[in-house]
Amino acid sequence: MKIYLIILSILLSNNQQVDEIFKQSNDYYTNGNYEAAVDGYLEIINSGFESAELYFNIGNSFYKLNNIPESNFYFEKALTLSPNDIDIITNLSFAQNLRIDKIENLPMTQIQNIKISALDLFSEKGWAYSFVISVWLFCISLILYILLKDSRLKRIFFTLSIFIAVISLSSLYLNYEKKELNNIKFAIIFDKEVEVWSEPNKISELKFLLHEGTKVKQVDLIEDWVNIQLDNGTLGWIEASSLRFLN
Repeated sequence: MKIYLIILSILLSNNQQVDEIFKQSNDYYTNGNYEAAVDGYLEIINSGFESAELYFNIGNSFYKLNNIPESNFYFEKALTLSPNDIDIITNLSFAQNLRIDKIENLPMTQIQNIKISALDLFSEKGWAYSFVISVWLFCISLILYILLKDSRLKRIFFTLSIFIAVISLSSLYLNYEKKELNNIKFAIIFDKEVEVWSEPNKISELKFLLHEGTKVKQVDLIEDWVNIQLDNGTLGWIEASSLRFLN
C-alpha cells in the first residue's frame, strides 16, 4: 500500500510541476519572451507529456519567432491530436503561408471529402469502440427479433438489426482506414533548401528544389534516402537528414 501511495505522490508532484512550467511558459509568451516560452514547453515534452494545446502553444511561439519549419512542425503535431480544432487549422494555414513552396493539393471528389470527414470524427481507437458497441447492439436487436412474437415489433427489430449491421461494417471499415492512415509517415523539411532527385543518389537527375517548412509524405526509405510525395502527387528522393518526421 505504501508503494502505491509513493507512486501516486510522485505522479501528483510531477503533474503539479508540469502545470507550473506550463503556466510560467504561458506568461513568458504573453510578455513576448517567446524563446523562454519554447524552452518551458519543450521541457514538458521532454518529461513525457503531450497534448494538442501544448503543441499548439509551441507552434505559436515559433511562429512569433518566424521559425518556419518548427512552427509548421508543431502545428501539424497539434492537428494530429485534434484534427477538427479550428484554431489549430487557422494558425497552421498562417504558418504554411510563410513557406516558399506553394504546393496545391490534388483535387478530391465529393466521396473522398465525405470519407475524410468521417475518418476525422473519431480516432483509430474510437472507431474500434464504435465497432464493438455496434456489434453488441446488433446481437441484442437480433435476439429480440427472434424472441418476440408480435409481428410489428419483429419488423422493427429486423429493420433495426440491418441498420446496426451497416453501422458495424462501416465502423470496421473506417477503423481499418484510420489505421492505414496513421501508418503513413509524414515529415517536415528543416533544411533551408533541399535538392530532390529522381533516384536515391546525387548522380541521377535533379528534379527540383524544396524549402524549409514543406510537408512531405514518405513513400519509401532506402538507407539515408527518403522517397517523398508532395500534396500535388509529385515524387522524388531527398536525404533523410533534411527531414523531421511527425510520427
